[in-house]
Amino acid sequence: SSGINAEWPLRPGELKLLEERLMRAWSELELPEQDKIDLTIKYCKKSVEKLGKVVNLWEGVCKSILTRESVIADIEAFERHASDSRRLFSKEFNCFVEERQRSILHARLQKSDTRVKACLTGIEEKLGDVVRHQGRDYREKMSRDLTEMLYWLQQERRSEALQDGGMVMLDVPPTP
Repeated sequence: SSGINAEWPLRPGELKLLEERLMRAWSELELPEQDKIDLTIKYCKKSVEKLGKVVNLWEGVCKSILTRESVIADIEAFERHASDSRRLFSKEFNCFVEERQRSILHARLQKSDTRVKACLTGIEEKLGDVVRHQGRDYREKMSRDLTEMLYWLQQERRSEALQDGGMVMLDVPPTP
């Protein structure tokens, strides 16, 4: 047996199914192995009924985080194009359309943030755990990831400009 306090009668395969669902959620969140081990030890003391609630909480937070990460990827793809100054010289460029698209993406992010924060709070308050994604505290990540993504896009543009022969600075006063 896996060491979880089973309450009888237990349906065949129920415990194994709960364990698989929990491991799948943790894998999708890319939790480090040590975190998985620590949480497994913690949760092995739970009854099957309580473990079912634990699994539901983790699956909910996992789904909400993956949805948010998808929105962040959409914003990154949009900003990668929108931050390219060459688009300003294109006949297809329309700042109003671009701003509308940006507003829609940020509204999706805000809606996703609300859902993720509710799920994070549920895990924190009911289980006393910090949710991590790729080893990083997700609440902390949420507070910075949009800014970090925009920063790295800017660095990418600078690198491309330098590779293309350097950046041209206009209206810069000469140094004495």
